[in-house]
Amino acid sequence: VVGVGVLPNVELARDAGLAVENGIVVDEHGRTDDPRIFAAGDCANHYDARYGTRIRLECVANALEHAKAIAGAICGKQKPISALPWFWSDQYDLKLQIAGLSTGHDEVVLRGNPADGRSFACFYLADGRLIAADCVNRPKEFMFSKRAITQELSPDRALLADPDTPLISLLQTPARSAP
Repeated sequence: VVGVGVLPNVELARDAGLAVENGIVVDEHGRTDDPRIFAAGDCANHYDARYGTRIRLECVANALEHAKAIAGAICGKQKPISALPWFWSDQYDLKLQIAGLSTGHDEVVLRGNPADGRSFACFYLADGRLIAADCVNRPKEFMFSKRAITQELSPDRALLADPDTPLISLLQTPARSAP
């Protein structure tokens, strides 16, 4: 397996005098240091409050989230870039799905058996809170992870690892108002 990264095309931004650091530096609305210029997608490096760091992601979901934030900013409806990073790759009969960023994790909880290489999930926690998951042929675990990370859950580790525990039972449900 060879992983090949992509260098962001920042020459135009650099020539225009915009801040460039692992991409074009933007705020949480996609705005560069020139308030009249926005940048989105693979070339844009924004601050992610969830992970407490600047990130530049090379994925479709990120580009779409940037576009929404920029459109809102242009229309005067400021809504920060906040989508959870997620990725996928199909490798023959294996589907790898990744939710969140595992940087900074201090614990890993396994669900399934990675030794068989066919179907398992690795949940990454930081201070007990779920921050990322790598799922191989585990779409339910992937969908659970996206929701749980967004909800900033600190799931019970034993239940998270137990394949007989329905993961949906670990999610927060919105309070219902009385009829």
